[in-house]
Amino acid sequence: MSLLNNFFLKITFFTCFILAGILLLYWFDRISFDIMKSFFLAGFITYLNFALGFASITFGIGKSANVFLVSVFGGMVLRLFMMLIMVFISLKFLDIRVGVFIFVILFFYIVYMIIEIFYLLMKKGNI
Repeated sequence: MSLLNNFFLKITFFTCFILAGILLLYWFDRISFDIMKSFFLAGFITYLNFALGFASITFGIGKSANVFLVSVFGGMVLRLFMMLIMVFISLKFLDIRVGVFIFVILFFYIVYMIIEIFYLLMKKGNI
């Protein structure tokens, strides 16, 4: 269980480090408030997606193959619909920079998927 907490804590610090860098850029007037707001909102949405995915992986890791597949792939479908709804609401009702928002969603989504795959490989013993 300490590997899980340590791994998840490292990823959380990674995300906070990136968001703190964006906050510093805003404080030093290098980026506008709209860019910062778009970045933080996209970072929150993708981090929530990652946390739910990580929870579904840890739930299914020690279970049978069927339970593992249902928890991981079922969780992925639910997470994708949740992200779709949150992105749609954000784009429709919030005043954000669309280009920045979509780019950050894409960037963090890919990074978090690589991290989830890496974690699965670590738990299986391939790394």
